[in-house]
Amino acid sequence: MTAVRQSSVLALLWFLPLAADDRNVQKIQERFMAPCCWQESVAIHRSEIAGEMRAEIARMVAGGRSEDQIVDFYVARYGERILREPRGSKRWWLTLVPLASIALATSGLVFFLRRQQNQPALAADAADLPPLPDVDLD
Repeated sequence: MTAVRQSSVLALLWFLPLAADDRNVQKIQERFMAPCCWQESVAIHRSEIAGEMRAEIARMVAGGRSEDQIVDFYVARYGERILREPRGSKRWWLTLVPLASIALATSGLVFFLRRQQNQPALAADAADLPPLPDVDLD
């Protein structure tokens, strides 16, 4: 191997763990909502507190803490609301209830439209009716 190729391989092997750590840090940051407004994840929010949380998460990962330990730390600090996706069975409820509502609304709409389609038009019904009697209102 040439010296240039060998140094390139060594540099690549040196930076691969750093890239893996960066992806892991990014994945952990995306699990949390920014506590200043609760609208975006910490990974993309542009506030001071979100920046502090990103730096703190990076320090925790570099210090050897696991993802679960970091999640538990922030849940203890801010409560379950800090999580973008709730843990446990709440996640299934938050997924199934909207899907069931959409399915129910769609089936109701289909039922309503089919019922409307099967009803005869009012103009056709009026042609079949006998003429109204002449009433003198004087």
